[in-house]
Amino acid sequence: MKDLGLEYLHPSVTKFIDVDPENTSMEELLKCVVSEDLDSVQRKEMVLRDFLEKFSEPQELPFYKILYMYRLKDRYGKFRTMLLQVNVLSVSQKGTIEHVLSVHTDISYMGLAKSDHISFISLNGDKSFYNVETSTGEFDANLLVGPVDKIGNVLSKRELEVIHSYALGMQPKEIADLLNISENTVRTHRKNVLKKTGHSTMASLASQCVMEGLI
Repeated sequence: MKDLGLEYLHPSVTKFIDVDPENTSMEELLKCVVSEDLDSVQRKEMVLRDFLEKFSEPQELPFYKILYMYRLKDRYGKFRTMLLQVNVLSVSQKGTIEHVLSVHTDISYMGLAKSDHISFISLNGDKSFYNVETSTGEFDANLLVGPVDKIGNVLSKRELEVIHSYALGMQPKEIADLLNISENTVRTHRKNVLKKTGHSTMASLASQCVMEGLI
């Protein structure tokens, strides 16, 4: 982390971008980010770094998964929506982050609305921070002591199944057949979840669910 060096880049990256996994740099990888998203990515990275610096117990950082979305232009000129998941692997005795693991997943097939937020999800039951605002480039320290705002608290397992199915591009009849319910019930679930969560579209709702690790 001290110099943003790359120790290992999985060979599968060549399916997306034209780089040599054994001889590239962070600067080269960033060139593949859609130019319109660079400012957003920079703000998210600033919030991520600010969170890591403000966290009171650095040794607990490996128990957090950090998520955000960005768009990539692949080697064929196609735009892809990517989900970045970051895990801290090691922290020095002085509390300095030494290594991180970054996993970039193509979620374009889900047809999600791109999120400009970032999430910090605890892996051991501690406090999580979902869909954190990134416009200021800083992590709001008040979140460390305030209540957790989680959309999953108001959604049932069946409602999440319906949301996930819509995110996969399935039609009401297909969802009804998959879940063994009627089409009317599917449409009722859709209406209810949008009302309960305050979203206007299933794409934006599904995007928030992804950012909370729900689907």
